[in-house]
Amino acid sequence: MKPSVHIVSSDEVLLQQECCDQIINAAKQEGITERKIVDVVDKFSWNDLIADSNSLSLFAEAKLTDIRFTKSPKKDAQQALVELVADAAEDNQFLIRLPKIEKRQKSTKWFKSLASNASVQELWPPKTHSFFDWIANRALQKKVQLETEATAMLAEQTEGNLLAASQTLDKLALLYGETKVDISMLRTVISDNARYSVFLCLDEALSGQGQRAVRMLKKFEMEGVAPISILVNLTREIGLCNQVSTAVSQGQSGMQALSSSYLWESKKKLIISASNRLPLAVWQKLVVRCGFLDRMVKGQEQGRIWQELESCLWLLSGRKIWGVKR
Repeated sequence: MKPSVHIVSSDEVLLQQECCDQIINAAKQEGITERKIVDVVDKFSWNDLIADSNSLSLFAEAKLTDIRFTKSPKKDAQQALVELVADAAEDNQFLIRLPKIEKRQKSTKWFKSLASNASVQELWPPKTHSFFDWIANRALQKKVQLETEATAMLAEQTEGNLLAASQTLDKLALLYGETKVDISMLRTVISDNARYSVFLCLDEALSGQGQRAVRMLKKFEMEGVAPISILVNLTREIGLCNQVSTAVSQGQSGMQALSSSYLWESKKKLIISASNRLPLAVWQKLVVRCGFLDRMVKGQEQGRIWQELESCLWLLSGRKIWGVKR
C-alpha cells in the first residue's frame, strides 16, 4: 500500500485553502494528528526533508506533510517529490499545494509519476459572468442577506479576489447578522479598503469629477499603489463605456447594452452618462490605449504610466484631450 497523496492546484488562494482544510480535517479524523508544514522557497534543501521523513518513518509515526509551492516546481523539486512519496511509510500522507498546472506540465514524466496514485484537484475561480451568483451563493452559506444591488456592488469590487469577497461577507455577518444589507451598509464595511478607493476614484471620473479623481490618483502614486491594480479596473470601465457607445451608434439604448451585466442601477447610469460625453471614436482609441498601457506596466513598452493614467481619467470625466469630432 502506498502513502496517500493529495495534489491541490490553483492560483486562487481561497479555493485552495478551503480544499486543503478539508483534506487536513479528514486526515485528523483518520487519526493523523501530526502535520509538518513545508514552505518551498529558493535554495530549499530537499535532502533534509527526505532524510527527516525517513527518520520519522522508523518510529511508524503517521503524519501529514503539507508541502506548499508559490511557483511551479523546478527540476530538483520534481525529482525530490517523486522520491519523497516513493520512500515514505505507507500510513503517511502528503498534501502538495501547487499553482495552476499548465497542460504541458501535466504531460511530463515527473507529474504523471506523482499523480498516478494521487488525488488531483484543479480549482478554478468563477468566470466573470457567474461571479454575481458566486457572491450570492456564498452569502447564503454565511447567512448574510444581501440586496441585489449590494450583491452587484460586492461582485464588481472584489472580482478576481475571492478572499476579499469572503472576508467582506464575514464582516457583514458579524455586523448585521440576518438583517438585509443594502449598498450604504456595504460601503461602511469596505470604505477603508484600498481596492475600493480605486473604484471610488473611477466612479468620480465617470461622474465627471475629473479633478477629484486625479487628486486621488496622485495619492495612490505617493502611497506606492501598484499601477496595474488601477489599470485593470480602468480598462473594464472604459470597455463598458465603449460597449454602450457602440450600442447607441447602432440604435440601441444604453440600458440595453448593459442588460447582461451584473452592475447595479446607479453604476449603469454612471457608465451611460460617461459614454455620452465622448464620441465612439474616442472610446475606441481608449480601448486600444489601455492595451498599450498594459504592455507598459509589464515593461514591454516605454512611457510614464502615472501620466498616462491621469490622461485616461481626464478623458473618462469628459475632458476632450484628443481632438476627435463627432
